[in-house]
Amino acid sequence: MEDDLMPGDDIHIEPVQQGPRRRQRPPVDTLQGHPYLEFPDGTDAARHCQKLRRMHVGSHASIDWDAMEEIAETPRVRRFIPIDSPWHRLFDLAHKPTYRELLVEFISSFTFHPPGEPVPIPYPGAPHPPEVSFRLAGVQRSMTLAEFAVRCGLYMQEEIETEIYTAGLVVVEKPTLVGFWQVIAGENHWEHEKSKGRVSFVRDPLYRYLHHLLATSISARGYSREWCTTTDLFFLYCLLYRRPCALAHGLAQYFASGHHRQERGFLYGGAYVTVIARSFGLVPHQDPHLRTPAIMPTRMGMQSLWGMRVIKRFPVGPRFKNPNGGVWTEQPLPEHFEDVYPPADPADVVPVEDPPEDLDGPAVPQPPPPAGAPQFPRHVIRGHAPGAALHPDVRAELDRLNDLVGWLVRAEQDRREREGLPQIPLPPVRAPHQQHQPQQQQHQDSDSDLDA
Repeated sequence: MEDDLMPGDDIHIEPVQQGPRRRQRPPVDTLQGHPYLEFPDGTDAARHCQKLRRMHVGSHASIDWDAMEEIAETPRVRRFIPIDSPWHRLFDLAHKPTYRELLVEFISSFTFHPPGEPVPIPYPGAPHPPEVSFRLAGVQRSMTLAEFAVRCGLYMQEEIETEIYTAGLVVVEKPTLVGFWQVIAGENHWEHEKSKGRVSFVRDPLYRYLHHLLATSISARGYSREWCTTTDLFFLYCLLYRRPCALAHGLAQYFASGHHRQERGFLYGGAYVTVIARSFGLVPHQDPHLRTPAIMPTRMGMQSLWGMRVIKRFPVGPRFKNPNGGVWTEQPLPEHFEDVYPPADPADVVPVEDPPEDLDGPAVPQPPPPAGAPQFPRHVIRGHAPGAALHPDVRAELDRLNDLVGWLVRAEQDRREREGLPQIPLPPVRAPHQQHQPQQQQHQDSDSDLDA
């Protein structure tokens, strides 16, 4: 596939550094007031753009096929990345220049509503939002995910109706991904609390090389490529086990979440934005509004492989090395492996305790209550018979509440008398409970007659 580079451009090789690197400060905002980055105040696009303008833009890394030929890995790579396949286009299209203004405008305005998922409608009868929408070079665009898949160059138009596109996986269960991680990196190397693992534990050097390509393309980020996240693991699983993968869906999700990244992080995806711009007939390097120089891509060649410390020079030439320093021998992936679930959190385990011992002994038999006697719990009434004298503390509290209510009533009556208002009629004095019970029963009977 022809590279979208200007004649005479110097393509530098990005060395892969080892160990922690110091985060850079966000660049100076040189895009303020740019005509492509003017969005209506108060909109999500305006808020996103204000943040994205101050972020660094990363350089994509693509496969160096000459390097793969030199270390005799081309046949094995081609098993995973066949010629003219979506995976081949994904890594090949990464070797395109990035234009900062177009990338910031694109991600600031990008929205994605996956097909088949419910979308909130602002009011009844409102039109359904498009699956993919964005603004590019000042022009708002809307399209289906299938059209987006073609315009970004990952799929051909004739593939949209085939299983290459329609059967693509969107998600894989996490236990399956962690089980896959144990296949390629061994046990006890996945941090369940952080949902990631160190790439240095991956045994096959080619898998580490492919992970680096994913971490600068469809799952791109800045300085954390030494970690393999669950997103990386999903794409690596589909790639190595040759499962159909919904690459357009993954790329759309990446663009839709771009504004969530830290301000000190990096923006990626500019190579695919350039491909989309060219599909609409735009020629970015001839656009007078693009003031900043294009950010050129890199190839992960021999210098990168030496920097990753995954190759060694042998009599037959440079080859991938194993942990003991010998020539790496491929270990085929098993057809099946067990899912791995995270260990149970000790805080979530409820200990099984013996039933509490009854220190009070068996319950004392209670005589039947007298007719109409009020019922109270045993801790309220002293003695064995319901209706016995109240506990002194309970009686004192009832007397205090009775005095308080009486004081409030008298205070209200005095106020109404001073203001010349009629007195509040007080409720009738209740009869003792034994005398009041038949009357209450009579009211209940009359209510039952009315209900009948």
